[in-house]
Amino acid sequence: MQNNTFSRLYLRQNLIVLDEVSSTNDYLKELLSNIKPLAEATAIMARNQTHGRGQRGSTWLTSKDENLTFSFALYPKNFPSSKSFDLNMIVCLGIQTGLKQYGLDARIKWPNDIYINNRKICGILIENKLAGANIHTSIVGIGVNANQISFPDSIAGKTTSMRLESIAKDEIDLQNLCIALLTTILTVYETSARADGISLLRYYNNQLFRKGIVAAFLIDGIETMAEIKKVDEQGRLHVLVDNQIRTFDNKEITFII
Repeated sequence: MQNNTFSRLYLRQNLIVLDEVSSTNDYLKELLSNIKPLAEATAIMARNQTHGRGQRGSTWLTSKDENLTFSFALYPKNFPSSKSFDLNMIVCLGIQTGLKQYGLDARIKWPNDIYINNRKICGILIENKLAGANIHTSIVGIGVNANQISFPDSIAGKTTSMRLESIAKDEIDLQNLCIALLTTILTVYETSARADGISLLRYYNNQLFRKGIVAAFLIDGIETMAEIKKVDEQGRLHVLVDNQIRTFDNKEITFII
């Protein structure tokens, strides 16, 4: 893949903005099943998403016209499904880079959330369609808390937004934010196609939330003090617990925030 394939003009021309949709991921999947071909990086942005989804069936709560929810399509070339975590790293790093351009010190909370100051600001859901042993199509869904300044009591202590974290506190244009994040994600995507996976993994590990800090986790149903050491090529978290390194898949360990 050549550098700068996805210009800002290209992305803006292939961005579909909807007033309301149940799920941008589901809407895009429906488009892909009905329209051939659909240009790579075609994106669906919703001003209101009524039934957003997160990892493993969790729900993504958002407020109408205040936050950014969008999904876009990727067609990786010769990309084995065994390396699917690479896509996760690409998207996380692209979002983190984009938020830094807004002056925000974001970190990646394993496996696929973005945090600022110990609070969640962004969630990611990637759904892959396989062709044999390779990934044929990826639908990447992203939710970013942008302009919301008040959250339900159930999540208020664990959630933040770009506007809350910004020094200026200015309202953020959601469509411009969408294009900006698409640009940084696709820049990492293009760059990673010409680099080795070790460099990508090292970059991801360098940006990990709570890495090298002794903190509380829920492990085997028990609150435990532990220290994140790294994430490996398969996306497993390596944690130092009671002077021993243990590895965990998603949902096997819970951060206590």
